[in-house]
Amino acid sequence: MSETNRPYNEIDDYIATFSTEEHQEYSVAETALDLASMLYHIRHTHGLTQRGAASRTGLKQQAISRLEQAASNMQLGTFNATSVLWDIISRSV
Repeated sequence: MSETNRPYNEIDDYIATFSTEEHQEYSVAETALDLASMLYHIRHTHGLTQRGAASRTGLKQQAISRLEQAASNMQLGTFNATSVLWDIISRSV
């Protein structure tokens, strides 16, 4: 849908009032939710439990759960482990 045909949305108006810092925080949160959703769907598509995903990445099951809920700030090591999971899954299909 083109930008001109987009329906009116009060949330967009609200977001337009954000300061630069608020826009950055919103962007980080949005990215975290996108990554959480992708991880969850990839794991489910390939029939892995959180425990199975954790064992393949070297993370704890609780870490996978937090990542899927976007409930934690992802550290670089966790991101690397998650990247390994995506790579393992994509090669195993």
